[in-house]
Amino acid sequence: MRHVFIVNPAAGKNRAACERVPQIEAVFAANRDLGTPQILYTEAPGHATAIAAEEAEKGDAVRLYACGGDGTLSEVLQGIYGRENAELACLPSGSANDYVRSFPEYDFRNIAALVTGSAQPVDVIRCGDLLSLDICCMGMDADVAYKMGRYKTKPLVSGPMSYNLAIVDVFCHRIGKNLTVTMQTPRGEVIRQGRYFIALAASGQYYGGGYRGAAMAQPDDGLLDFVLIKAMSRAKIPGFLGQYKKGVYNDPAYYEHFTGTEMTVVCDEDVVAAIDGECITGSSLTFSLCDKRVRFVLPQRGDIKEAIFRTSPPRRRVGNMPAGSFVKKL
Repeated sequence: MRHVFIVNPAAGKNRAACERVPQIEAVFAANRDLGTPQILYTEAPGHATAIAAEEAEKGDAVRLYACGGDGTLSEVLQGIYGRENAELACLPSGSANDYVRSFPEYDFRNIAALVTGSAQPVDVIRCGDLLSLDICCMGMDADVAYKMGRYKTKPLVSGPMSYNLAIVDVFCHRIGKNLTVTMQTPRGEVIRQGRYFIALAASGQYYGGGYRGAAMAQPDDGLLDFVLIKAMSRAKIPGFLGQYKKGVYNDPAYYEHFTGTEMTVVCDEDVVAAIDGECITGSSLTFSLCDKRVRFVLPQRGDIKEAIFRTSPPRRRVGNMPAGSFVKKL
């Protein structure tokens, strides 16, 4: 099997993804039977998808490692979906790395454990042309992500400032959207209508930098989890968010949870949906369980550091990264 590492130079703080490269090389140097890793760098948004697709199209068995954040992982997914010869691995190097939080018993940062791990089928969500491993959301959280991206383009606006401005912007407008939500569940079709603060379809549990929006979701159970939260007063929102982040919010006056295979959301105006961080808009959006799964690599469990990580070269700058390479953080 070939091992291809797709590195996003812009991911994480202080080029965190690039700092993993010497460690990757050390693991393979100490274990020649693994072969020689191929390390490729992204140069622009969407480049990880193109790299992954090109490598998967070669037809041989290949494991593609997304070395970056959730955006990089999502891009690699788009490139390999439907390719039975390709496995998807995640070497988390971003600021959030939400998807792998759904597998708390595995150490994805242990490169030795990751390259010797095994791939298991996991569920994938489709919304239009986009695919998601994790959570697709609509509501306040998606609005903040969308407006944050717009504020980032303003002169003199930093990343943290754009987030704060987006929060203020959302709070200055009416909370919630009038939605008709139709869900296909094991017990038949379920329809809900009302003003909702958050609506999401999930395969994973975490999103938004650690918010546990779908605490009961299982990435490999063949079902999606749907969470609906009704609009509430601004005074209630801070307390709600504290509980929601921990995944313990279940007030029946505001919260409903379902499982199923498809959720369609219709609104009388365009609304924003965030698909693993990628924002789209529309007045009718459908989130459905894909008929095919993706083989996702789970690291080998147990202490294997001494058995495989036998060398530890000094950290160094990566000399073969393309000059002037740039990738937007997703």
